[in-house]
Amino acid sequence: VLFFHFSGHGGQVPDKTGHEADGYNETLIPLDHQRAGQITDDVLWGSLVYNLPEGARLTALMDMCHSGTGLDLPFDYNVNTRRWTEDVNPAHSKGDVVLFSGCEDSQTSADVNSYSGAGGAMTLAFTKAYQQCPSATYHEFLSVVKKELRKKRHSQRPQLTSSQQFDVRSRIFSLGHESEGGGGITSMIEPNHNPQVGRQKRRHVRPARQGFGGGGGNDLFGLGIAAVGAALFADALF
Repeated sequence: VLFFHFSGHGGQVPDKTGHEADGYNETLIPLDHQRAGQITDDVLWGSLVYNLPEGARLTALMDMCHSGTGLDLPFDYNVNTRRWTEDVNPAHSKGDVVLFSGCEDSQTSADVNSYSGAGGAMTLAFTKAYQQCPSATYHEFLSVVKKELRKKRHSQRPQLTSSQQFDVRSRIFSLGHESEGGGGITSMIEPNHNPQVGRQKRRHVRPARQGFGGGGGNDLFGLGIAAVGAALFADALF
């Protein structure tokens, strides 16, 4: 059972492979991006998702601009229609990977200040939802996160993407092996339902024009915001 969290800057670069539906690769922008470059969703999928075996689970939280499909997971859940949709050019894997992202690919994510210092609006909403609903289903949990962001008048729309399709209205959300406060209810690890593993190219998409996403309006590079976000998350949980 694994957990990955990033709170910081996100961007977009043209996807020259023709896989991305919007023509962009979404990127994570680290502190040393000017020297080492941005980290694309292709790289993150190849590093964190593709090699994860069946029987292992990774929960990810990405709180940054353009983070909607930040791990290139093939299934996107719509909280309003309560249905999964598959990416036009899906990247399938065997493990159980779920990503909560702060906004859609085309949106930006807000920064906030709290008692723990600077951080992201999605991280704060996520921690509040986790405290309020310790044994919620994935659908209920995402709905509470969305409500928390609306309460603060943030226009960003949080996203839920997954490597596997599952029943969002019955599966209990948990970061650990057992759901907190859920009477010891075992948190299920979804088995692999994908008959074909790897990237599939069903339709070529023309690369978009060069783009670069901001991180909510503040210069957070010098703050090491990924570490700040992780500290905020830990403070809220513990």
